[in-house]
Amino acid sequence: MSNLNFRYEDVMQDIPVTEYQGRVEKARAAMEKEGLDGLLVWSDAARMSNVRWLADYRAFDGVFPYPAMVFLPLVGEPTLFAEGSMVSYAADETWFSDTRGIRQELGNSIKDFLRTKPNAKIGLSGSKYLALEFYEQIMGALNDPSQLKKTNIIEYLKSIKSENEIRNMKVAGRLADIGLEKIHELLATEGLSERELVRQAYAAMFQAGADTVSFDIMVQSGSNSSDFFLARPRDKKVVKGETILIDIGCRFNGYSSDMARGVGYGKVSDDKRRMLDACLEAWTAGMKAIRPGMTGAEADVAANEVLHEYGYPHMSGEGRGCAHSTGMDPEEEIPVIGPDSQDVLVENQTIAFEITLMVPGVGGTRVEDTVVIRKDGAESLTNFPHSCYWYQD
Repeated sequence: MSNLNFRYEDVMQDIPVTEYQGRVEKARAAMEKEGLDGLLVWSDAARMSNVRWLADYRAFDGVFPYPAMVFLPLVGEPTLFAEGSMVSYAADETWFSDTRGIRQELGNSIKDFLRTKPNAKIGLSGSKYLALEFYEQIMGALNDPSQLKKTNIIEYLKSIKSENEIRNMKVAGRLADIGLEKIHELLATEGLSERELVRQAYAAMFQAGADTVSFDIMVQSGSNSSDFFLARPRDKKVVKGETILIDIGCRFNGYSSDMARGVGYGKVSDDKRRMLDACLEAWTAGMKAIRPGMTGAEADVAANEVLHEYGYPHMSGEGRGCAHSTGMDPEEEIPVIGPDSQDVLVENQTIAFEITLMVPGVGGTRVEDTVVIRKDGAESLTNFPHSCYWYQD
């Protein structure tokens, strides 16, 4: 199994305030280029990275919809808006000096800003997920609807990680390795259920230092691996001769890991072997090709050339290509990697590079690592061995 000699004490676990302050200045420089006088930045508990990247506050997880928003003026102090019951907690978490209730004060704050700059242009980051309740508040506060402009300023800036962020992602990656190591260890005994394997993987990651989940861990075996791109674990027993698709990750200090391995468990048929080998070969070719300066479409080519040679169709997953961006959120917005993407890859962007193959009646497999794009190529931040075959004897 993996032996990374990774020591948590070597990792800077906290992002210093000076880094957050630098992010604000980068955002303001981008705002000025776009002709914006202010920027509204939306997050919620499921997609918390926009606000946290600026304010170091994460909307609270729970049954109540806990929203968060930052208003960043081109000149002046930024404001953090949180759910009213969370304002005191948010004020204690953030480095901002101004924290207010979002339902109580968002609209009035925008109106106050526009009294001093009635013709101001205001950008909106996070518009794809903005709740209608707050969109209506924003539109009701404007002097003219044309004052609001959708923008990807924060989505782009947060995609380029600092070394502090990358070190946190390395820890999250090592913790995912530990969870997968536990699944491998347990499968020395045949007949455990998918659900039992997932429970033990969660326990191993939390015991080792994970803070929370990135997403629901997937262990899909047999027909569950071939019929569903994503599926929660079931009570189905995992037996030899099947393929197993495992997708696993966690959060450490707010940063996510995302890793997948598809394996043949015990002796498997030739058609399963062909699928497993094609997936790993395509993933390896794609990883070797990644370089900064490529477009998202160009980064999608190498892996799919291998799949084409094997006779498999383009790996489009959930309507995307061979990767999705990642960071604080398990899936972020930029860069897009796929056949139609003109996003240009930049050094220190982080992605989850993945290939999925699913053949009904045969099985399903996925190979995925969290990676950072470096000057000379892709560096994996998750490092469990990529062997496609477990317990063959």
